[in-house]
Amino acid sequence: MQQETDTKQRILDSAVQVFAAKGKAGARIEEIADLAEVNKAMIYYYYTSKDNLYERVLDAVLKETFGELSRVAATDASPEEKVRQIIDAYVEIYIRRHDLFQLLLREIIDGGETLKKIVVGYKYIFEKQPDALPARLIQQGIDSGVFRSVNPGQTFMSLMGMTLIYALGSSIANVIMGIEDVDLTSFLKERRQHIADLLLNGLLVK
Repeated sequence: MQQETDTKQRILDSAVQVFAAKGKAGARIEEIADLAEVNKAMIYYYYTSKDNLYERVLDAVLKETFGELSRVAATDASPEEKVRQIIDAYVEIYIRRHDLFQLLLREIIDGGETLKKIVVGYKYIFEKQPDALPARLIQQGIDSGVFRSVNPGQTFMSLMGMTLIYALGSSIANVIMGIEDVDLTSFLKERRQHIADLLLNGLLVK
């Protein structure tokens, strides 16, 4: 049973890399199988088709993203600390795991139809766990009097934008700012702090 679980996860991890690099249309099952060190028939056995595998890969990426929201929402941390934790998590997911960001970006450029189909399913999760809604993290701070009265949805979009902009143009930004690979860890730490300070400076009641 564990071996089967490990094999399926290895296929998903390999599929992320191939789909991120080549998109759904350009990806080949043979290449995913070679990377995962399995035969092609095993991929079809577990996932039935390339379309289904692609959908499962996108779903896994969203689960990782929304899982962080749920984890942070369930803690007893202050609204300010929750915002910082979400920023930390998203920097880690979308910058450290550039393949995930690249995969989502390719899907959006291609029209985002598969992504929209998956996101619709998450509506039911948020109905059962409303505190896991992204904007609820901001609303909690407003309700407790810690944050100013702002539009929670717009504020969370701003948080996402500041988190994603470096991931979108990291290769160009690294050249302009003179960031070497050895400096990346310290830069990302500073980036997290900067986003949190800038956002919270506009949110916190003074």
